[in-house]
Amino acid sequence: MGFEQKIQAMRIVRLDDEYHFKHFDCGDNDLNEFLLKDAKDYQRRLLAVTYLIENEDDIVAYFSLANDKISLNESTKSVWRKIKRNFPRSKHRRDYPAVKIGRLAVNKSYQGLQIGTIVMNYLKNLFKSRSRTGCAYLTVDALSKAVGFYEKNGFDYLCDKVSGQDYPTRLMYFDINRLK
Repeated sequence: MGFEQKIQAMRIVRLDDEYHFKHFDCGDNDLNEFLLKDAKDYQRRLLAVTYLIENEDDIVAYFSLANDKISLNESTKSVWRKIKRNFPRSKHRRDYPAVKIGRLAVNKSYQGLQIGTIVMNYLKNLFKSRSRTGCAYLTVDALSKAVGFYEKNGFDYLCDKVSGQDYPTRLMYFDINRLK
């Protein structure tokens, strides 16, 4: 099977305890280890659900999702005002529902083919049109090396701070209502 047929034959599979992992290496040990050693446990403990994008031979990419929220405590006042403007005054809340992209990784063999952007577009449209729960935003704690990817995919900064020391991250969000 040629490379293009492998990409066309991709499917999304929800990880479960019986899944036998196919080849996956994204070039980042932390992301590889999460998938191969932690993802099933996160799922059993109801911390995150992991989805695999696979073809016949490989796991092409994966992403993990968890419930989240955006609140004033996590954002700057100017961002919070921007978020509240999306809702009528009578619907203002102390927090707004979100889904966190906990992990997202693309197999090295498929990097550079816009797979990450395809996943982002899939998630945006999924929560806009078929979400089973209220979800106004996608959030991510973007690793420093991934911030540019999320910026290109329409994510904005929720706060000015960089968190963590070993793996500094930036809290970012995407307003799903922008997809009107």
